[in-house]
Amino acid sequence: MNVICAFSSDNRTLYKADIYRVLALPKGHIVHFRYKKKYVDDNLLQDNAKLINEKVAIFFTHGNNDQEKNNQLTSISIRWATISHFEVSTETDVFHAYMKLESFCNVAIDSGNSLEKQPPTKFFSKLLCTESSERKNWQNRINEVKGYFPKITFFYLQGIYKKDKEQILKYQYNERSCYYDLIHGDRYVLKMSLGNPDSSETKIEITDTSEEITINCINPIETSVQFDDYDIPVSVKTLQVMKQASLLTFKPIDDNNNIGEYATNIELNLKLNPIRPLVFGFFSTLAFWALLSVKSASSVMVWPQPWEHILPSLLIFISTSVMFFLFNKK
Repeated sequence: MNVICAFSSDNRTLYKADIYRVLALPKGHIVHFRYKKKYVDDNLLQDNAKLINEKVAIFFTHGNNDQEKNNQLTSISIRWATISHFEVSTETDVFHAYMKLESFCNVAIDSGNSLEKQPPTKFFSKLLCTESSERKNWQNRINEVKGYFPKITFFYLQGIYKKDKEQILKYQYNERSCYYDLIHGDRYVLKMSLGNPDSSETKIEITDTSEEITINCINPIETSVQFDDYDIPVSVKTLQVMKQASLLTFKPIDDNNNIGEYATNIELNLKLNPIRPLVFGFFSTLAFWALLSVKSASSVMVWPQPWEHILPSLLIFISTSVMFFLFNKK
């Protein structure tokens, strides 16, 4: 098959961190790769209008060291993806590729491809490849690349669940980023896989920037086995605003704390539950009716007709609901 191949190498730690995130992020999440134009296949640059929704195989390339010449490069397939957005910066001449992650894959580059379209000449090009139906899950991909990474704990966020229902990723209008909507006061479960193939002393620390997420487990997380699955309960605290942005960060740590480049972020949009303001408005209206039901003993007081209560009741219901939802005013 003829497929676009996106390569990230071990030339820099940040490039390796990109592959770490490709292994870690859930299906449907968007990753962002950057390439100088000279590293992109000229045919793709000329015909780039057809790149949207194109299938991509993401590879990790080992041996791309600037200090040595005639390196023996090894490219290992990691995961399928589809291009959701692309652009070429007019200021920096950098090609930006935004890709939605799909399933893990075991793909080999055919020997008949031109070397001029492969690393270290090109890192984003269309090549003839052959896919294998074996050894293509997350564990197999970890075993293929573990020797090229520091001794580190790998993880894979399978998804965020609420009562066994997976939460759906939402996308910005240009599909360059994505996020999860979480409702305040609700409980969720992070379904994760952890891999510690080299029995390292590293752990995975989970934090959020807003401090509105409660992680209900021993944090940081560590595993004493090579591969395991975990369900991590999390809760969203009561918000003081209508909505709030947050980043859920998964950071591998060790005693020396020298692997921070591998930190992986998930964007969250914390929101008020729209049902709660309606319930608050309903009971506020009941309180309004309770006050009206207290009749004055004065003979001058004229009790309004029942139909005259409709508009005030409606206004009370709307105003209290809106104040709760927009301003958290009770």
